[in-house]
Amino acid sequence: MKMTFKKKIVAGTISAGLLSGVGLAFANTDAGGALKSWYSGVFNGAQASIAQEADLYSDEEFGSLDEMFEGLRAGAEFDVEFTRDREIGRASSAIESARDSHINSLGEAGAEILAGMDLAFNNIYQEGWLQIQAAGAEATQIASADMTTFAEDTGAAAIEELTYQLDAVKSDALAGLEEAIVAAKAAIMEELENETTITVNNLKTAVDFKVNEVYNQVGDILDDLVAAQEALIEAKALELEDEAKAAMDALLSDMND
Repeated sequence: MKMTFKKKIVAGTISAGLLSGVGLAFANTDAGGALKSWYSGVFNGAQASIAQEADLYSDEEFGSLDEMFEGLRAGAEFDVEFTRDREIGRASSAIESARDSHINSLGEAGAEILAGMDLAFNNIYQEGWLQIQAAGAEATQIASADMTTFAEDTGAAAIEELTYQLDAVKSDALAGLEEAIVAAKAAIMEELENETTITVNNLKTAVDFKVNEVYNQVGDILDDLVAAQEALIEAKALELEDEAKAAMDALLSDMND
C-alpha cells in the first residue's frame, strides 16, 4: 500500500516541541508566589492552545501534498505507457513487414527453381530416367541447403537488429523517467522548505503577540492586587494606631486612681 506524505509526518510534532520545555512553574509561598503560580497556569494554557492550532494547520497543509503527488505520478505513468505502446506498434510493424518480405522471397525463389528444374528435366530427358532422378535429387539438396542457410542468417540478423533497437528505446525511456523523478523531487523539496519557513515565522509572530498580551494582562492584575494590599496595610496600621492610643489613654487613666 502506498504511504501518503501526510502519514509520514508524525502527528503533534509542533506541539511536542512547544510543550517539551517551555512551561512555567513557580513556588507558591506567599502572595507573590500565588500570583506567579496563577500566571504559570495561564501561560501553559496559552502554550497548549498555540501548539494545538499549529498541529491542526500543519496536518491539513501537509496532507494536501498527496493530491500534488498524484498529478506527478499520473504524468510519469502516461509518458511511460505512451512510449511503450508506440514502440510495440513500431516494432510489430517492422517484424511483420520483414516476415512478408521473406515469404515473398521464398515463393519467388521456389517458383524460379521449379521452372528451371522443369526445363532442365526436359533438356536431359533423353539421357535417361536415372540421370534425371540423380539430377533432381542433387538440385533438391542444393536448394534445401541454400534456403536453410538463407533463412537462418536472415532470422539471426533480424533478431540482432530488433534487440539493438529495443535496447536503445529502453535505455532512453529509463533515462527520461529518471530525469523526471529528479525534477519532481527538487520541486517538492523547494516548496517544502518554503512552507516550513513561512510556518515557523507565523508561529513566532503568534508567540510574540500572545506573550505581549499576557504580560499586559498580568501587569493590570498585579496593579489591582497591589492596590488591594496597600488598602489592607493602611487599614491595619490605623487599627494598630488606635489600639496603641487607647492603651496609653487607659494607662494614664489608671495613674489618677
